[in-house]
Amino acid sequence: MRLRLAIAVLFLAGGVLASLAAAGVGDEWKPLRRPLHLPELAAGAACPVSRPDPRIDWRRTHMFGGPGIGRGPVYPGLGGHSGLLYATRPTYGPWFGEKVFWYVLPSYTGPALIRGRRLDGPEWVRFDGRKAPAPELRVERGQTVSWAGQPAGSRGIPSGVRIRAPGCYAFQIDGTSFSRTVVFVGDIAR
Repeated sequence: MRLRLAIAVLFLAGGVLASLAAAGVGDEWKPLRRPLHLPELAAGAACPVSRPDPRIDWRRTHMFGGPGIGRGPVYPGLGGHSGLLYATRPTYGPWFGEKVFWYVLPSYTGPALIRGRRLDGPEWVRFDGRKAPAPELRVERGQTVSWAGQPAGSRGIPSGVRIRAPGCYAFQIDGTSFSRTVVFVGDIAR
């Protein structure tokens, strides 16, 4: 009898927890999922590509992918000063992608949530290489890979960035104390 009661209580508790999770209760990422505030782009306008942050000595970071673009404290390395994501690898189905390294300044120790979409079309940016790429990239508090010459306290993670069509795109990077946009050109090699 006690065993049946214990099993019933566990089932009930599991159902309650599953319902709360489905409702987003207890979702630590919810506060970072702010509405997108990406720039508007008029038809035929040039893509207003973000530039490397001049306050950072990018050589000292030894960051993969060249200097980070945008205002930080979380930066995508899109190579050189071009702000170009050249998606050369067909991945799954209609998605093309490229690796991007995300650098996090030592001064920011919190989580970051990254999402994006095309500014001159209806497409969305997706992340990593699964058959159904993720709609957001999460940089956990303390999450990092290590690299030669890594500045003390800095963090960085690699990811796959996926697009379906060439165009002008933007990332929105949300942290506990900031929300930034980074604009880039996405192109694909067919």
